[in-house]
Amino acid sequence: MQRRSLRLFAVTLVGVLALTGSLTGCGKKKSHGLGGGDNGFVSGGTGGGDEPASGPSGLSSDIPTDLPSGASDLPSYGSPTTSDPYSSAPSTYNPDATSETSGTNCRYDQSTSQFKYDVTVTNTDATRSFRYSVSTKWNEYGSDGLLGYDSQDVTVLPGQSETFTAAASYTITKRTQYTCQISLASKTPASS
Repeated sequence: MQRRSLRLFAVTLVGVLALTGSLTGCGKKKSHGLGGGDNGFVSGGTGGGDEPASGPSGLSSDIPTDLPSGASDLPSYGSPTTSDPYSSAPSTYNPDATSETSGTNCRYDQSTSQFKYDVTVTNTDATRSFRYSVSTKWNEYGSDGLLGYDSQDVTVLPGQSETFTAAASYTITKRTQYTCQISLASKTPASS
């Protein structure tokens, strides 16, 4: 019984070796239109290098002759997207716009009972518009006493400046010294 198993194993081993030898045979073999070398993948170019080997003898030789010869023969399931919105990382910017804002003419307008401050915002980016949020406050001089507060949003085109007047209503009943200050300035890219 053991001799029969060894004989069956030897016959199987010879068959496997014969099959392996015919698959890795030497020299040029008949082309089946796959081209592109010995990797077996379809490429868009013309053939070159070793062609795929033919199958072992005794097996069916019904090999299709209408295999694709290049990428253009492959079926198409829709055109590729030309621009992927996630393919390039958005350029960065600093949201702190303190260096792009300045204020002048700190005053109190008695006719309207308002503190006023002229604020100029300059967009230093040459290619993008930004929406600026600017907060202004008026404090009593020499203390932290808040007298007024204003917050405004303004959109500024690339390389341009915008000026607006910040204002806060307050009725002065005694001699008051005050300061004007831009307390917060931030920016975000403006929507198109």
